Amino acid sequence: METFYTAYTKLLDYKTYYFIKRFSAFPEFKDVSPVLEAYGMHTNFEKACSIAGVTDLLIRQELFHQAEESMLHGRVVELGDISYANKSVAG
Repeated sequence: METFYTAYTKLLDYKTYYFIKRFSAFPEFKDVSPVLEAYGMHTNFEKACSIAGVTDLLIRQELFHQAEESMLHGRVVELGDISYANKSVAG
């Protein structure tokens, strides 16, 4: 079993929220998806980590850098209520 983490940010109501997720993966079993063990969301990074149960300071530092990078490189595009009826795949 392996444990890994993800961190990203998202702008909601003009506030930046940190999302921290802790997963358990089982590489010894084929076709078994990682299991979400804990999840934290908050406008304060440290509180988001606490909610997700991340206590290791080195892991928190890595997650903070990962979250900050997502803020610089990521972009959310809201699609809304788009109807895909009568649309075809380009090809």
